[in-house]
Parts: sequence; structure tokens; C-alpha cells
Amino acid sequence: MNVLEARRARHLIIRLDRGEELPAALVRALDEVEARAGWIQGTGSLEKAEIALFDQASRTYAKARVLDGPCDVVALSGSVAQQQGETSLRLSATLARESGVGLQLAGGELVWARVYGLELHVTAFDDLPLVRTPDERTGLTQLAAQSTTLPAPASEPSRAAPPAPVADPPRAAPPAATVELPRPAPPPATVEAPRAAPPPAAVEPAAAPMLQRPVRPRQDEETIYPEVGDSVTHFHFGECVVISSDGERIRLRQERDGRVREVSLTMLRIEPPTVDPATGRKHFRLARKN
Repeated sequence: MNVLEARRARHLIIRLDRGEELPAALVRALDEVEARAGWIQGTGSLEKAEIALFDQASRTYAKARVLDGPCDVVALSGSVAQQQGETSLRLSATLARESGVGLQLAGGELVWARVYGLELHVTAFDDLPLVRTPDERTGLTQLAAQSTTLPAPASEPSRAAPPAPVADPPRAAPPAATVELPRPAPPPATVEAPRAAPPPAAVEPAAAPMLQRPVRPRQDEETIYPEVGDSVTHFHFGECVVISSDGERIRLRQERDGRVREVSLTMLRIEPPTVDPATGRKHFRLARKN
């Protein structure tokens, strides 16, 4: 069993028109709104479809069956994830159609379809990067959360532990130094000089928190996010103007056609801005975050 939790979700309503094809048209729509992970539900009607069943004995999909003719989508569900860096869909459908013997139902994995009219509800998970990984036990590709690096938290306790034992000996050393000071002979003073050496060693571990400073630029970067009135070059939408921003998501108006787009800043790599000397307006380049 594997349980994954998403706490930030968007609800997208997508309509595919007659003649568009699944899954290609849906992938394009999801890429436009940068929905990399999520769950799909839908209903509608198809002109033609291909479905396939998974054979557990051979651990492969059987040859796709073609439903050549109109059919209604009784149920459609699936998932969105990343596979080898690209958006991947897995759709399961139950389809109904009229035949010479009456109403027939067919179900399986929807390999391809040509749409007559289809309405979809997609719940996009912005804080749960899902990927598809092969499962050697079943032969299927299974959903998993993209791995994250955790060495930093493990290393912090080990770096923080040394200062405690090292700090105690220097505190015990000063009494010894005060005992030796009344002695007129210089040698004890020279002996105490090496004992004064441990404080630098104690200072070096104390500098360990300096290793955490690379985290701070990430906070600084938040102050360089595009603001209302700034211009941006989006990797997909082209030249745009920022019309609203809440620090996590921004809304852009495309210069070429005036369409408004909403994008998540967590999915973008924001390059340092340039400033137009004539207008003083900042210009950002927004690239896809790998």
C-alpha cells in the first residue's frame, strides 16, 4: 500500500470539441495550464474509439479493439503524471453503443478516440509531483511521488552535535589558567598557550550554521517575482504583461491576442529581470522548471 497526499489542488473544466482526438488534445490542454499531476473524470460522446485490456498472464496489453461508430461515454476516469519528462495520461472508459442485438457495453483502457463532444473535470495537484514508474511485480506502470533529496536534514544534527562536547572543555580550562597565572615561572604560561588552541576548534564547528545560508537566496528570490505591470516572456505563451499576482500564482495577458493565462510560479524558473531604461519597467523570462 502507498498513500500520497496533496494539499493544494485546482479544479479544471475542459471541453473537447468534435473532431479532436484523445489523448493528444487533452495533453495539450493540460500543458497549457501547467497541470503536471491530477485525476480525471468525464462524460460525453465519441465518434470512434479503441480500447484494450491488460492480460495479467502475459503481463501485456491485448490488441486494441476498435469501436467503429458512435458510442456514449458512460464513465471515464484516469490520472495525469509525468513519464520520462512528458505528460502521461492513463484513461479507463465504459462505453455504450447500439448494435444489431441491442445496447452493448464495452470497457477497458482508452487507447485512442475521436471526440463528438466531451466534458472533463480535472483535479490538478500542484504540490504533488506524480511520476509513472514500472512495477516489476505486475508489469504495469504505477503512480509514485517524485523522489526528493533529504540529506540536508540528516546532516544538520551531526554538524550541530560536536559543539556541545567541544564547548565544555574550554569552560573547564580557564580555572586551570587562573591557577597557573600566580606562578612566576614562564614555562607554565607557555604550556597554557597550547591549551588556548582548542577555542579556534570550538569556533569552527560553531560556523557550521553558515552551511545553511544557501537556503536563504530562495527566500530572496521570492522578492524578485514578477509584479503587476511587469512584462514577461513565457516559454509557451510568448510575450505577456502581468495583470495580477499573489506571490504563488500570476495572471498574464498575452500581447498577441489578449487572452488571459494563469500560471503557477512554483512550476517556473524565473531568470533575473532586465529593466527598460526608457520606461523603467522590468522584463522577466519564464522557463519551464526541470
